[in-house]
Amino acid sequence: RHSCVLMRGHGSTVVGTSIEQVVYRAIYAEVNARLQLAANGLGDITFLNEEEARLASDMNDGQIPRSWNLWIRRLGEIDLDAA
Repeated sequence: RHSCVLMRGHGSTVVGTSIEQVVYRAIYAEVNARLQLAANGLGDITFLNEEEARLASDMNDGQIPRSWNLWIRRLGEIDLDAA
């Protein structure tokens, strides 16, 4: 049911149906955690209902190939011998 679980003192564990999906979810779990932490100071939070969460998940999954291709291109620009 949930694709990411936070483990106190140990980070997170992410699951998915492909390596691309797992990497995408792991990266954006951290990005979203930072955004939510910053937003906590703005007042009450209105959470998504189940349908909104499902639609958001479907929309996000549609962005995976684009993000994955960008990350692969960026890796190709890194000189691993110099690192």
